Amino acid sequence: MKKQKLLLIEDTPTLQMIYQANLANAGYVVDVASTGREGLDLFRANNNYVVIMDLFLPDMDGVAVIRKFMHNNPQSKIIVITSNGSVNRAVEAMRAGAFDFLLKPFSDERLLATVASALASFESKAEVNLATGNFYDIIGRGPLMQDMYRKIMRIAPSTAPVFVIGERGVGKEACANAIHNHLGTEARPFISYSGGDLSPAVQDETLFGGLDDLDLELTNDEKGALQKAYGGTLYISEVSELDPFVQSKLAVFLRKVSQNNQYFDNAGNHFPRIICSTSTDPYVLLETRKIREDLFYQLHILTINVPALRDIGDDIIFVAEEMLKRLSKSEQKTYVGLSTEVADLFLSHSWPRNINQLRNLIHKIVASYDASLVDIDMLPIGFASDSKRAIDIGMDLDDERFTVKRNTIAIQQLVGLQLDEVEREFIDATIHAHGGSIPKAAEILGLAPSTIYRKRSKS
Repeated sequence: MKKQKLLLIEDTPTLQMIYQANLANAGYVVDVASTGREGLDLFRANNNYVVIMDLFLPDMDGVAVIRKFMHNNPQSKIIVITSNGSVNRAVEAMRAGAFDFLLKPFSDERLLATVASALASFESKAEVNLATGNFYDIIGRGPLMQDMYRKIMRIAPSTAPVFVIGERGVGKEACANAIHNHLGTEARPFISYSGGDLSPAVQDETLFGGLDDLDLELTNDEKGALQKAYGGTLYISEVSELDPFVQSKLAVFLRKVSQNNQYFDNAGNHFPRIICSTSTDPYVLLETRKIREDLFYQLHILTINVPALRDIGDDIIFVAEEMLKRLSKSEQKTYVGLSTEVADLFLSHSWPRNINQLRNLIHKIVASYDASLVDIDMLPIGFASDSKRAIDIGMDLDDERFTVKRNTIAIQQLVGLQLDEVEREFIDATIHAHGGSIPKAAEILGLAPSTIYRKRSKS
């Protein structure tokens, strides 16, 4: 963190030189501004972690400047310099979001200690995330996940485009969000865009809106995803699903931004960082012409791979039980973990839809049953037969708990009824199984409560 640029805003030339020299001697790189406006411009351009600023500036109110900093990046650490006679203003600055304040006169050691403390808060945040296996919205503490977390932290400070690579369902958007959030930019826009199901014309409209590809300025008031993401991050899911014309237009924008260093909108927000995802090797996309060459070489700067669930080994159990605890809390249940048999099955399951499939399965179980442990009876029919380890550890896959045999008798009892009668019986049984709660039954059945009321009223 020590190599990260600091921002110093001080309008008195002699003090500016003294502070800058002390910080530089300590190994810091320092951006320097003499006014609030200069400081804000440098801050937006460089994403400074720590700002050291005099509270009394020639062109703007210092507290107002702090509020702007915190609006742009709530994780920023603002260190305020003020005099003994202005303690009340320093307190006001702290309430506006300042990290600490220095009363004149202060020693070189005091300045450096305060800066070190501010920077350490970022390092401790990252270490806590790594240690607990909860990295923003991503769960996992095994070697593969730890490697991914470290790469996220390494590439987050850059403004270069990122390719997130991984199978469908592994959580590529969560990875992109972690890159966005790691710089403390949660308050800045993170816009997720998917154009796979849209026509080329609608893709163009929803991605670019009224942006003119000649000057990157709005030609009308209609904003597309790109314009909404100014000042933050635009995440494009499955970028190869964009129409070739739309890909070409995006490549033009990115080339202009690259050639001219940066673009800002009328509000001073910078051109968004682009993070895109693919479930196919990017070079395969290029070879098969699923992505235009001009766009490929604009986007393929930084890459990060999100591992498939089946590849993380024993970490699957940690991930599953962390999800279980979260969902149990939200559903007001008392689950604490997986039974030994379920854990064995989870370890050997192929998980073709990865983390999305696991989350869906656990949510269904938590919503459907009241227990402390997830056991085999709660798993869907046929789940065990897809798990190689079930055979390896000698599970009897003919056990009625694992096969459709357990439902044969119940199904035979329904033969002879009309379909609407079967539906009504099933709805009533689901309501009964959940203590007479129609909203809960509706959630399990994937219906609106009003639909259940309407269907039952026909009986």
